[in-house]
This record gives sequence, structure tokens and C-alpha cells, in this order.
Amino acid sequence: MTQTLSARFLGGAVRLVDVLHLRWMLTGIVHALPPPLRLRLGRFQVRVAYMHGLALVPEQELQRSYQAALALLGDDATAPGATYLEFGVFVGTSMSCMYHAATRSGHTGLRLVGFDSFQGMPEGVERVDDQVWHPGMLHSDLALTHQNMQRLGVETSRIELVPGWFEDTLSEDTRQRLGIRTATVVMFDCVLSTSARLALDFCTPVIGDRAIFYFDDWNVRDLADKHLGERAAFDEWRAEHPEFTTEELPALQYADEAVAFLVSRNATA
Repeated sequence: MTQTLSARFLGGAVRLVDVLHLRWMLTGIVHALPPPLRLRLGRFQVRVAYMHGLALVPEQELQRSYQAALALLGDDATAPGATYLEFGVFVGTSMSCMYHAATRSGHTGLRLVGFDSFQGMPEGVERVDDQVWHPGMLHSDLALTHQNMQRLGVETSRIELVPGWFEDTLSEDTRQRLGIRTATVVMFDCVLSTSARLALDFCTPVIGDRAIFYFDDWNVRDLADKHLGERAAFDEWRAEHPEFTTEELPALQYADEAVAFLVSRNATA
């Protein structure tokens, strides 16, 4: 009852903010909070089950898309060593969607591995990709992420999370240590062109015959239209890897800013 009343109160407050056209101000205030305060606010939101501002993806649509992706891949999704990789876990909502999609599709053997700094965006982001970000944005720690996934009914022991900056964690040593052999579905939710490129390079050696790539922030803040962000990284990667053919998959789109591609290794590669 307390959770329901708290969620209703928060919902009413946010609706009032919308009526007064002050959402931009509220969002700015929240993002400007020091990380410890943002974490406390996030834990309170999880506790009262009011996830506005934390669950940044449409959960039902993404889970549907993931199930369709696994069906499209067929046997490739159940091959020994098949792994779902996610770059930019935040509070684990997308990871939870894949957990449920794999479970309901009978792909319980699919490994789920996620990478995130768990410190928010790094220093220097305010100078790249159209200067729309600032350090510390999208900050969650491992405790908050696990708490949110448990709220979503995820058996967190089945999820492998790798904390740390991508330039430190996305290495051959990490691939070997985790035993990552085949990436079948990959979610790039790391916004920045530099981060997305590091993630793409990490995946390249473990792409099998086919894989599905999701880019969650492809055109957030019109970055794709400006050839920045995740699009810039993917275009650069495709130019350097002619051994792969890519095909956009509109049927798998789950949000206006997101996009999905089928990535296939050429027969002669």
C-alpha cells in the first residue's frame, strides 16, 4: 500500500511538472545531483516501483523485439557458447528484457554478459558528439542495478556484469577470461561514438555467421542525422570490415531512436 501511494504521489508530481512545462528543469536538476544523491533517488524509485527516468527503454516492445531476434537467428541463438552482450547496462532494464525473452523462447542456455563503468559517463564527454553530455550522467552502481533486475524478476546469478571503463575492460584478456566465443545478439547502449567503437572492436573476433546488433541511442538528440554517436562508430566499423554484410531490420525497431541490424559474415571471409 505504501509503495502504491508513493508511486501515485510521484506520478502526480511529474504530471504537474508536465502541465507546467517544467520537465526540462526537473530533468536538469536530477542530472545535476551528485552521484550519491542520484543513487539514493534511484533506490527510492526502485523501492516504490516508480521508474520514471530510470527505465529508459519501452520494456514490452524491447522484449518482443528480442524474442523476434532470437527466432530470426534460429539455431545460431542456441549454439554452444552463444552469448548476449550488452554495452551500457545502466540499471539493467534492457538486460532484464533479454533475460525474459530468452526464458520465454526456451533459450535458457544463452549467456548474458553486460559491461558498464557503473560510474556514469566519463570525463571529457562534454567535448564530443555535439556536446550534449556531461560526466556522471546515467550513473548507477552494481547494487542499484541488481536491485532493479531483482524487481523485474531476474535471477541475477545468471547475469555476468563487468564493471569498469571500456578502455580497461574491453580487451582480449577479458574475452579469454569470460570464455566469450560467439556473440549472437549485441546491445550497444553506450551513446558515445568512442565507447561504441570500443564495443564493436571487442565483438568483432567473436561474431559468428550471423548476429543481430541493436543500437539503442542511434538517433537520440538527432546524432545519427549529424553522423555522430553510435552511427559514426558503426559506419566507421563497417568501412573497415568488408568481411561483414549488414542489413537494417525495421521489424525489430522498438523505439524511435533505436535501430537493429543483421550482421552476416561473408561466405568468402
